[in-house]
This record gives sequence, structure tokens and C-alpha cells, in this order.
Amino acid sequence: MSHGQRFPSVAVIGATGNVGRLILKALQEAQPAFQSIIVLTRSAASASDIHGPNVHVRTVDYSSRDSLVTAFRGVDAVVSAIATQSVDTQKLIIDAAVDAGSVRFFIPSEFGLANTHPLLRRDFPNIFADKNVIQDHLEAYHRQGKLDYALMFVGLFLDWGMDGFVLDVKNKKVALWDEGDRPVSMTTMASIGRAVVGVLEGRLPNGQKEVRVKDINISQKRLYELAAEVVGKDGWEVSRIDTAQAMAVASEKLAKGTAGLDDIYAFVYRASTAPEYGQPWAEDEDDSEKVGLRPWTEDDVKDLICDIAGLKN
Repeated sequence: MSHGQRFPSVAVIGATGNVGRLILKALQEAQPAFQSIIVLTRSAASASDIHGPNVHVRTVDYSSRDSLVTAFRGVDAVVSAIATQSVDTQKLIIDAAVDAGSVRFFIPSEFGLANTHPLLRRDFPNIFADKNVIQDHLEAYHRQGKLDYALMFVGLFLDWGMDGFVLDVKNKKVALWDEGDRPVSMTTMASIGRAVVGVLEGRLPNGQKEVRVKDINISQKRLYELAAEVVGKDGWEVSRIDTAQAMAVASEKLAKGTAGLDDIYAFVYRASTAPEYGQPWAEDEDDSEKVGLRPWTEDDVKDLICDIAGLKN
């Protein structure tokens, strides 16, 4: 019996993470409601605060195909928000989803830059390699008629990014990438959750495999200017990062096996700001409004900055 949703039963992987929690929240708030929302977790204790109508927690061994198959039985669609460092484990998860027999749709853990861009694949092979493998694995099953999927590309995280990655609102610091004046597609994590629901509801044409969403296209410099308006212009520490040079240094470290998180970030800086890598989303490839997101204004961004800074707006 249909409950009004295209996929009545949805399983979520990584629901205790930053993005996963907001995807779960959006699924719970969806109307019409999903018949069941299955939260998969390694440990029931880690999901002890997850509850709600039609929400069921299933403990699973992610290294066991049999355990995964059992967990996926009766599930129509799977949304993975698994951590970046564990993206490669999705290959077994996808195999098990297909083996379960009921799963018809899979959203893997992407939620970042559109790494299907040919130049990103060429110039950043070590950064996006695991995600590219998962994309190819999904496509192989799709060609066999066994599984449909969608890749969710969201640009940079707008809210998380203002806690130190794009700029640091609380400590008044910003390291501009090159001149900082190139617009980038940015999306809040709550909007990512709503966009996932929009895709599951079938708001896009059947067969569309790449989904690009955003709240706003905005430059790092403009974010800094808006933040200065909100928290005050005095006391900001402003520096600059040469993204080409930073990427060259990071590439050397990566080749030597000594790269750290800051070096990985250097690739993201370059991929976000160099015009050849597809940022921001072109108008004809932006699916935001189609999946139910409304365009953000700069006033919306200032309200977000107020929240991050702990100020009343």
C-alpha cells in the first residue's frame, strides 16, 4: 500500500554525523510521510537519541555482506552520508543493497564539489578517487538494470564553512583564496537534507543521475564583507592563500605520503576558485528550485552569520 512517497521505506547510513542528522530530520519532516525510515548503525548506543514515528534503528556490521543484506530487506531506497574517510566501504554496501532485492534507488555519500567534472577527475585523481570508484560501481549496476542512483553535488558547506574553513566568524579570521572574489556555490546542511527529500520524491526527471543544488552563489570576499557588517569590521585578521602554490605543495606531500588535512583542503580551495573546474553551478545545471529549495538572499546569509556568532538577529 502506497503512503504517497515514491520510496516508502528509506534507509540512512551515517545518520549520526553532521550531514546525516539533518538528512534524517528532513526525512522525518517530509509530507507525505515515509512509511519507514531505517537508521543503520554499528552501535545502537551511538544512535540512542534517534527516535520518532516510523524511525527504526538497525545495528549492522558494515564489513559483512550478509549483515547488510539482512538490514536492507524491505528497504526501497538508501541514502548514504558516510564519513569521507570511509567512502570506499560503500562498494560492499551497494552490493548488499542490490542483493537484498528490494532496494531500487541509492544516493551515495557525495555532498561536495561536482567531481564528475572531467578536469577534476584529471587533475585531482587522488582526492576524488574513492568517490569516482563508487560512481563507476553504481553506474555498472544501473547499466544492468539493477539499481538507479543520484549523485548529490552541493558545492561548499555554507554553515560549516564559516566556522573556519571559508572564514572564521567567531575569531574574525579569513584567508582569502587567491583574491577571494570568485563566486562559489554554497549550501547549508539543512538544505542538503531537504534536497535529498526532493530527489526521493521524484521532483527531477527520471534517469537524472547528477543533481546540483545550492543556497547561494557567493564569493569568499563577499562572505567576509557580510560577516564584518554583522560582527563588526574591527579586529579581523586577513591573509591570502595562493591556491596554485598551495596545491603544488600539497601534491608533493601527497606523493610522499605526508599530506595532512590542510593539504587536502588546498585541493578544495583550488577546485572551488579556478574557473576551469565548474564553479559556480551554471544556471542550466542548477537543480535547487526543482527539488524544493528557495534561493537565498544576502539577508539570509547575514541571519546565518548571526546564528553562528551567537548574536540575536
